[in-house]
Amino acid sequence: MNLLFPLLAVLIWSVNTIVSKLSAGSIDPAAISFYRWLLALVVLTPFALPGAWRHRHAIRASLGRLLILGLLGMVLYQSLAYYAAHSVSAVMMGILGATIPLLTILLSLVVLRLAPTRGILIGGVLSFAGLVWLVSEGHPAQLLHQRLGSGELMMLAASTSYALYGVLTRRWAIPLPTW
Repeated sequence: MNLLFPLLAVLIWSVNTIVSKLSAGSIDPAAISFYRWLLALVVLTPFALPGAWRHRHAIRASLGRLLILGLLGMVLYQSLAYYAAHSVSAVMMGILGATIPLLTILLSLVVLRLAPTRGILIGGVLSFAGLVWLVSEGHPAQLLHQRLGSGELMMLAASTSYALYGVLTRRWAIPLPTW
């Protein structure tokens, strides 16, 4: 059962990437972000509002940090991904999105001052090697001759933004329940 949650998360992210790419030509990225968050607000408010009201003092005390986390994890990540979808394939978006765990490790080393364990180092090297293999389509040397376009850079910035969101969430440990 515990394996279903990570698989469900990957499925949701994959579908989101495909929908972003498919909608790139027909819906403005700002509009898709707006309507997505409007829908989330309408659907989640009845469930989240009572808890938010109960914890309003903690929310008020951490409002600046919550705004930064929202900006990094939701606004920047999604907006940059939607704009990147105009010039990057869904496969490349997925590959660059897969850098989030590796970027989280790198940012954790700096921001949280975590000492890398052997497992982190091995996992990081394997993750990076796998990404290089995928991006280069099995020919890593060709990466030396490729340039990153604006879409790839936006997707990399989006991934970095989301990784920083995860690291800051841990660093700040805001005393609020999930809902």
